[in-house]
Amino acid sequence: MTDRALVEQIVRFAFLVRLCSLLLAFLMPSDELVTPKVLVALAVVTVTSAIGLYRTSAVTAVVRAHPIFLVADIALASSVAALLGSQSPLVIYTLSTAVLIGILLSPRNAVVAGSILVGAYLLITIGEDQAADLTTNLVVPIAFVTVGVLGALARSLHEAALSEQDRAHRLIEEATRERERARLARDMHDSVAKSLHGIGLAAAALPAWAEKNPEQIAERARALQQAAEVASQEARTILVGLRADEDDRTLNEQLRELVDEVTGVRTTLEVEGIGDCDYALKRELLAITGEALENVQRHSQASHVVVRCTGTTSQIVLEVVDDGIGFDTARTPEGHYGLVGMHERASTVRGTLEVTTARGKGTTISVRTPRTQPIRGES
Repeated sequence: MTDRALVEQIVRFAFLVRLCSLLLAFLMPSDELVTPKVLVALAVVTVTSAIGLYRTSAVTAVVRAHPIFLVADIALASSVAALLGSQSPLVIYTLSTAVLIGILLSPRNAVVAGSILVGAYLLITIGEDQAADLTTNLVVPIAFVTVGVLGALARSLHEAALSEQDRAHRLIEEATRERERARLARDMHDSVAKSLHGIGLAAAALPAWAEKNPEQIAERARALQQAAEVASQEARTILVGLRADEDDRTLNEQLRELVDEVTGVRTTLEVEGIGDCDYALKRELLAITGEALENVQRHSQASHVVVRCTGTTSQIVLEVVDDGIGFDTARTPEGHYGLVGMHERASTVRGTLEVTTARGKGTTISVRTPRTQPIRGES
């Protein structure tokens, strides 16, 4: 609950107390209630209480911005007590004013306003004809002070709790950002940075190759081109992961987007029971799917690929199945450097990745991961 909501609830309760005090007054009728002044006071109390009860937000905002309105309420409360006497049930009405003082005013202003309210009430009791007893002179003023302090204390404690909550959220967000920066740096170092370093070394060696083995320049240039494509794909995979972190769509919706981006191969998406999942798990599954689909488009010569994702209460299974030419798992095909990265991504979410393929038999990439991932910070 926000501070504003708590304050408004307490203010609403104070106005409800006022209406209840009216009910008590009518349940205990007397000749004093039918005088013109009293009827006017009752009408004012009824109207102001109804406005405060049904337009609490507006009234709270106005009083906080202009405390003078609460001074007018103190004057009204004192007038009610003066007209009906300190023994009238409508004195309960003045207690609600004390609540408003405590919950809406700053401590300094609350002390001033509370002193005015208590002082006015004591003057009324002193001016009454009957002898004032202990209850009239002491208990009611103490009640004013007590409910005012309780109102101020409730607001102060809640504001402190909200401040601690905001601080905790900021710390969590900062820790999350630090972890994401570290992950991004690690991913860049382990993939793109190494690939670019290799490309740089190969490019630097080209002149020497041109002098010693000019007939191999074309082959070296193609290898350099392929390495650049791998680096580009690695960068794309990292960007997919970043997009998954920021995207609040479900895994189903984001898989659909990846499938729709495939060109040149008929693609089918089958999902069942996956719902949504942890951001880290979703990020890695999407990255693996993106890498697998990229390999299908570039290398498999497939006519059809199926992306199948099924889930149970304990695990999620992702499969990318194509009807392409397949390859020999004992040898990493040219350009299939992403297979190692896919294995690593599966292991980061406590999963396993299997590649089933054979020449002319197509390829199936299967990932099994627990649905529930460890809380961040746990091992």
